Amino acid sequence: MEIKVKFFASFRDKAGVPVTRTSARNVQELFNEVLEDYEGLRGHILTDSSSDFPLKKGVTVMVNGRNIRFLDGFSTELDDGDVVAIFPPVGGG
Repeated sequence: MEIKVKFFASFRDKAGVPVTRTSARNVQELFNEVLEDYEGLRGHILTDSSSDFPLKKGVTVMVNGRNIRFLDGFSTELDDGDVVAIFPPVGGG
């Protein structure tokens, strides 16, 4: 099984790569792998709390174009060929 993970904007810079691949079975497992493999992202995506949805404010995670907030959050299951996009907070005016 292969899941494509795309990093955008400052997350791409912090990871040092625009894309990586994983065989994670759900979003929680994906983050466990990504944050272990790309230390530059630590502290930028997840809060330090043990809440059920520990994304930092403004961080967006999409699975095949659908926000995980409207799926099963960190329990969202992943299938072969899925694409996960991780966006940092965006500001502007």
